[in-house]
Amino acid sequence: MSEMHAFDDMDDFLAHAYALESEVAERYGEIADAMEVHNNPEVAALFRELAEQSAKHGREVLEYAHKPLPHVAPWGFRWGGQEAPETPPMAETHYLMTPYHALTMARRAEGQAQDFYARVAKLSDAEAIRDLAKEFAEEESEHVATLDRWLAKYPRPPSDWDFDPDPPSVPA
Repeated sequence: MSEMHAFDDMDDFLAHAYALESEVAERYGEIADAMEVHNNPEVAALFRELAEQSAKHGREVLEYAHKPLPHVAPWGFRWGGQEAPETPPMAETHYLMTPYHALTMARRAEGQAQDFYARVAKLSDAEAIRDLAKEFAEEESEHVATLDRWLAKYPRPPSDWDFDPDPPSVPA
C-alpha cells in the first residue's frame, strides 16, 4: 500500500469509507457464491453475513453523510492499490480452497481495513474524522475477532490440499 496522506475533508473520508464497504460487500458475495458452488454452505453463510454487515456499514456511512457523497475516480482512492484494503483478492481463491483458506483470506482483509481506518485516525488533524475513523477501526476489529473464532473451528489443511488427480479441463 502506498503512503497515505491525511484526510482533511469529512465528505472525502466518507466517500472512501462507502467505497471500501461497497467493494468488500460485493467481493464477499462473490466468495459466498464460490463456496456454494463447492458445496460449503456453512462458510458461504458466513460470507453472506459478512457481505450484509459491510453493506449495512455502507448504508450507515450514507446516513451519516446526510447528503450525496463526492465521486472519487478509481485512480483517486488513497489506499494505493486498485482495490480497497478490505477487499480479499479473487486471485487467491481456488476451486479446492478450504474454509480455513477462505476465512484466513477474509481475516487478512478485515485487518487491512482496520489498519486503514487506524491510519486515518492517526494522520487526520480533524477531530471529527479521527473519532469516526477510530469507531470504524473498532468495528473492523470486531470482524477480525469473529473471523478468529471461526478460524479456530478449522485446522490448517495439509500442504497438498490443492492436489486434484482429475483437475478441471480448461480449453486452450
